Formats: sequence, structure tokens, C-alpha cells
Amino acid sequence: MNNYRDEARKRSQSLLIVEGHHEKNKLFWLILKCFPEININMDEIWIYGTNIYQLYNDIVKEYGEEWAEGNEDIDLPFVISKKQYPDKLRYKEDFTNIVLVFDYERHDTYFSEEKILGMQRCFVDATDMGRLYINYPMIESYQHLCQLPDDDFAERKISVSLQPGKEYKALVERETILGSKVNFPHKIDDLLEKHFGVSDTEKRKKCCNKILEISSVSGMENIIDNALREVVAEHILPTAKYQLVDWVTKQEYIHTNLTYWKYIRGILQQVIYHNISKANRIQYGQYQIPENKYKEYFERLDLTEILKAQNLASKDIIKGFIWVLNTCIYFIAEYNFGLVTD
Repeated sequence: MNNYRDEARKRSQSLLIVEGHHEKNKLFWLILKCFPEININMDEIWIYGTNIYQLYNDIVKEYGEEWAEGNEDIDLPFVISKKQYPDKLRYKEDFTNIVLVFDYERHDTYFSEEKILGMQRCFVDATDMGRLYINYPMIESYQHLCQLPDDDFAERKISVSLQPGKEYKALVERETILGSKVNFPHKIDDLLEKHFGVSDTEKRKKCCNKILEISSVSGMENIIDNALREVVAEHILPTAKYQLVDWVTKQEYIHTNLTYWKYIRGILQQVIYHNISKANRIQYGQYQIPENKYKEYFERLDLTEILKAQNLASKDIIKGFIWVLNTCIYFIAEYNFGLVTD
């Protein structure tokens, strides 16, 4: 899949290089909605879908076999645009952020410890050549918390014999508490589109936003009623209204005087804390982080060393394991660590 869009260059644009999985786009959308201080417009993110090993090979074609061993100034937008749109070349100077997000796919036919280590060592700065985030075993790991806080996350791992993809997604959905929370906006959107015939994307978005900005049960019915009147037919308005009133009432955030976005912001801050602690556990053997050293511990993490530890732990295809860890959630902390601790 490739929806790297052919539009005029804008220096304010960002490039998101992923495997084409919708979940990655959804997570970054959620991050930007919950942290508006991150000055990135979702409409100005260009998304390019590829495989990490295909991308590696594309870099080799442009810069040679030894690119990862030297000090090559790799221009990913140029590599991508030369392959896809040779008549409209783009360069890294055209982008404020370049982010690469891939799953750790030990079962990939083309899996290579050497190649992914080369990628991890090279792509360390989102504002320059790009920042690579590898998620273990895959993007859904950010949801793999069974409670908040979850001290058991320190030792959470999966067997290498567990195939990623559907099996791991099913495991996360079965064991964890975050899936229904982070998917709530998409659940509302699906209800409006599939059950109540709201085909206009912008109208659905506007309606959803009004509902998700509700922060109290008081007056909730009137707000939902007014929002729906703009998008659904009169004869199905009562059904739609009471369906959504029921759904919102059952959400935890509505009883805390927080909007959905502020509530999930707090959830994501906890997810970041757990994953910083977990990375520290993997690299340094210590899970609990002193509150006054939270930033210091984060800044000493080395994603290359984390990858080496994961490669070592998962080498045995029968007895090996993968530490459950999400690193792309670090994007928030690296953009501005104050967003994690506010």
C-alpha cells in the first residue's frame, strides 16, 4: 500500500514511513489529537507504506552496500520519490519530521539482524535523516497493559513461537484494557457511517468531535442531540441519540469531568511511563524509575542496545522470547518531554 500523496511541497509537512498498517496511522492520529502542542497537522503527514527490508534495499540501490557502515547522509524522501515519482523528486529538507515505524518481525522471510541494526543505528533524528521506531512484537504493544498501573509489564514477554499478526492482536484484545478506550472515536465513526448512513467524512468528523468534547453527564443528551441533528435523518434521530448516550455514559472519562481527549492524554502518558521503564529494564535491569530522574533515565536509553537485547532473547526459535515494548510512543517524549509529565 502506498498513499504517498502527490502534492506541492511544504516545509511544514512530515513523512511517516510505515508498513501500510492502518493501526500505525490511527496511533499517530490519536497522539496528535491528545497532544495538540505537537505542531503537526495530520492532513500534512505524507504516509509511505513499505517493508523495512525493502526500504533497506532501496537505500542500497542509491547509496551502495556499505551505506550503514559509513557516514552517508541518507535522504529518505529522495530515495522514495525517485522510486515512486521520479519526475517530482523530494528531499529531506522539505520535511520537518521523518518518522519510520516498523514491527519487529522475527518470522519475516527476509529478517536480518545486521540490516535492522544498521537501520536503527542510522535513523536516530526525526528532524534530520529520520527516526526509526521498532515495536516489539508489533504496534499493538502500546495497548498491552492489563491494568493501570501494571507492574507485571516489567516482565511481560511473548514466545517467539507465537506468530505475530492476528495471534498477537487477539492476545492483546483478550488480555488488556486499553483497546476499547483508544478505539472509541472509531467506534462512533463506524456507527454513524454504517448504521445511520452518514457518508460525508467531514460531517462525521465534526459530529464525533462534538461528542468527544463532552466532559460531564449534565447536558450530555442535549449536546448529542444537537450534534446528530446536523448529520442524521429526523426519523432515526432518537435511536441514534440514545445509542450514543448509552455508549458515552458507559465510558469512564465522562464521570471524571474530562473530555475524551484529555482522558486519553493521561492514559498515553501512563503508557509512555510503562514503556520507558520497560526499556530501562531491558537495557539496564531496573524497572522502577525514581520520579525525579524520569527524564534522565529516558535520555540514556539506546534503541540500538534495546534491539540487540531483543535479537539475543529471540534468537532461539523454540525457547526464545520477545520483550513486549512499544517505542513509537517515545515520539511524544522526544518532541517535548514536558508533555509526558504535565
